[in-house]
Amino acid sequence: MGDSITVVLVTALFIIITLNIVSTVFYNALNFEVQAKKHSRISASKKENVQTGASLSNITTGGDNSFVATNTTQGSSISHSISNLKSAEKLANQAKHFVQSKLRQVLAETIPHQYIVVLKNGVTESAQSIAQQAVSRGGIVPFVYNNAIKGFAIKIANKLVLNSILSNPSVDFVEPDIKVQAFSQGVSTGYSRVGGPLSSVNGSHPRAVNAGIAIIDTGIDFTHPELNVYKQVSFVPGTSTANDDNGHGTAVAGIVAAEGNVGAIGIAPGARLWAIKVLDKSGTGSMSSIIEGIDYVTQNAGQIDAANLSFGCKCNSSALDTAINNSVAAGVTFVVAAGNAGEDSSLWSPASNPNVISVAALADSDGRCGGLGPPTPYGPDDSLAIFSNFGSKVTIAAPGVNIHTTYLGSAYATLSGTSVAAPFVTGAAALYHSLHPTASPAQVRSALVSLGSTASTVCNGDGHGYFNNPHGNEPLLYIGSFAHG
Repeated sequence: MGDSITVVLVTALFIIITLNIVSTVFYNALNFEVQAKKHSRISASKKENVQTGASLSNITTGGDNSFVATNTTQGSSISHSISNLKSAEKLANQAKHFVQSKLRQVLAETIPHQYIVVLKNGVTESAQSIAQQAVSRGGIVPFVYNNAIKGFAIKIANKLVLNSILSNPSVDFVEPDIKVQAFSQGVSTGYSRVGGPLSSVNGSHPRAVNAGIAIIDTGIDFTHPELNVYKQVSFVPGTSTANDDNGHGTAVAGIVAAEGNVGAIGIAPGARLWAIKVLDKSGTGSMSSIIEGIDYVTQNAGQIDAANLSFGCKCNSSALDTAINNSVAAGVTFVVAAGNAGEDSSLWSPASNPNVISVAALADSDGRCGGLGPPTPYGPDDSLAIFSNFGSKVTIAAPGVNIHTTYLGSAYATLSGTSVAAPFVTGAAALYHSLHPTASPAQVRSALVSLGSTASTVCNGDGHGYFNNPHGNEPLLYIGSFAHG
């Protein structure tokens, strides 16, 4: 019984499949004939229309070719759409890459969520206006730059604000804000070693050197009797004045321009000091505040002849370089410390900037050339200090060990470092500019280099002579030829 049912079911299924196949074949054959007849009529119609000059706009297409044409058109449309999507995706990736390329990488300790935004040259929209757009999206803008560079510093809470800035066509590049540190190690002979001080000249120069000098640092002690603080401004959050709360800036100022009334004398005594505070009481600051200080110097370039930067970081900053370069172009000579890591200064900023005067530190113990003095804590007499950075980026060397200078509380201190070597050169640059008022920063730099002691200089038994320098051949600062003449 079961076998009989199975045979019946199989037979029925076979009949159904056979009928389905026959009907399908019959339908296709019939449809082909109908479409063929329709196609024949259309072909005849096309021929007739062509013969009678009928407008092509009156020709109606159809038949089996319409099915093929439709599918071909749809396939072409799909292929075209896919191609467009791929092109759009490629353009989007290129745009994303371009936007992301605006975000520069820096090799340094960055300040979280804080950036420096530099606008393109020739942008007509104000930096303040573009900064305000970022503020409206939740950013906080502590500084707007209008002089050394055009741009602003910004603190952001999320990447949406950063992405909107990077997407702005007016933005040239953005870089993370970074931490910067003052260079410092801890009656000096350094002044006589470079042919100073000026006060030993019997009236050949006025008592106060006619020059404006920016000390971009921790500020200056306003009450110190040796220092002529002419202008002051602070760009450190939480402070209202540039009164020094660390001591570093006051020490730098004394080497540059102490008047020599009591316990110290500078290379350019009595010069007008601009106290520009960008480092806090720990001697640390942000790159954004330093650029704001340089922006301020550039704004007042007509009154400032030289600027001292005794700080830096093992880093690279296109924003800082641009700010310095523009300030130099405005007429300000920039002198910077090479750094205290005992390594190639090309890795350090701003010491690696080709438009500054980068200063290495000499260890000297007796104020005379020849290397006959006792050893110093940082190397033999007349040698490159063991902590000093060196290399092809260094422009000149100056005394940087056991330098006596002004300090907080109307006091004095003895310090070492390239931080105290740089202000010797800053004072010399200001002094030279006071004697040659039309000299450009490049001319001041060239003069100091050409007047310095070199390996070919014969030691005169006093301050004029070279030193043991295994890492380079930069000259040693010597101002005797113009400070006393």
